[in-house]
Amino acid sequence: MRFSQHRWLGYAVHYLVALAICVGTGATGWWAAQHRAATDLSANARHSLVAASVQALAALSDPVVVSAYVSPKHQARAQITDLVARYQLQRPTLKLKFIDPTLIDRRISAIDDGELTISQGGRTEHVARYTEEAFTNALLRLLQRDQKFIAFVTGHGERSPLRPANFDLSHWYEVLKGRGYQVQEVNLTETPVPDNTSLLVIASPQLDYLPGEAKLVADFVAAGGALLWLVEPDQPASFESLARTIGFERLPATVIDPVTQALGIDNPAIALVTKYPSHPALTGSNAASMFPFATPVHERAPPGWHAARILETGTKAWGETGPMTGNVGFDEATDFPGPLPLAIALTRRHSGAEQRVVVIGDGDFLSNTYIGNGGNQDLGTHIVDWLATNETMIRIETRIAPDVRLELTRWQQAVIGFGFLLVLPAALALNGLLIGWRRRRA
Repeated sequence: MRFSQHRWLGYAVHYLVALAICVGTGATGWWAAQHRAATDLSANARHSLVAASVQALAALSDPVVVSAYVSPKHQARAQITDLVARYQLQRPTLKLKFIDPTLIDRRISAIDDGELTISQGGRTEHVARYTEEAFTNALLRLLQRDQKFIAFVTGHGERSPLRPANFDLSHWYEVLKGRGYQVQEVNLTETPVPDNTSLLVIASPQLDYLPGEAKLVADFVAAGGALLWLVEPDQPASFESLARTIGFERLPATVIDPVTQALGIDNPAIALVTKYPSHPALTGSNAASMFPFATPVHERAPPGWHAARILETGTKAWGETGPMTGNVGFDEATDFPGPLPLAIALTRRHSGAEQRVVVIGDGDFLSNTYIGNGGNQDLGTHIVDWLATNETMIRIETRIAPDVRLELTRWQQAVIGFGFLLVLPAALALNGLLIGWRRRRA
């Protein structure tokens, strides 16, 4: 009798434990359905936001609302939830709401199924793809309170923001566009600088300007416009007059930096900048920058302007005035000793605001060939942020890593599943039968 009581007591304990496990599992599932939490334990935090995303999110004030116009059975619903959850880890107050587009009056709204929007401060931006890059770019556009237009002068062999050649600037254009800038080309022989231009860019012209074109640029700066001028060693001599009007002088030399050879860079005509002075345009720049075939530029500030050197070479660099062939060495009689200024910033008070001009003795560092090296992309973009009086953006990095998630369609999932569950086991079984048959024949 005592044995029977112990047995039934054991059964009761087992049942209670099982019941507790079931209740606990159910409660955990209910809580997980009502609340969302996540921790990234992957190598190198591959599922966490990059610095640029965190910085952009921090720069926005509350409330930030994400609206996902997806039907209840839309296949992207889970993908959107996972994407937004990564941002909610950084900003718990960020709200995500799902809206069934079939319940929206199409006569009032043109929202389509699957569309994603981000709203903050009475402004709304649309997200084209469910990726971190697209989402963060939308946040950056929300930070642009005023529309900023950048005009690139064209018609003289300049580097183009629209062409994909190695010499051109199409990669940089994509970065600027992602940050909310409106970029266009302007031919000064056909039209003057548009009135809404926030920044005029002269990117390494190869041919002379007509006198009327040079006057349009000078008038734009005289009226308070911001200018970025990328200078080259072989710039036409006719630009010297316009350069003096703007406030700088190009030295007739190509920068040689022997330090780069010690770092494994074979070309000594690539200057390396590793230290940045304290200047607002360089707030977000900290990585080393590379300047291929650069030319020194000296400040010649007109009355009322203040000039500051913002980029300089090391002391071992020099300005080579001779031909770039054979063994190139420093000649005290003809060459310019380092350190040499590579970029200058000119400022003055105009109509109650600060007017800004930057001249850089190189355009290659932002070209499609070199923009990905070191801190080139961040440096060029932050200088534009400063010139366009976009101080909030200067602290935000420009590199947004593409999502590492592998997204498969249903038929791709079916092919992989069929292969692993049926084809691969069948192949292994067939191989085993073949080996057994050969052994029996031996």
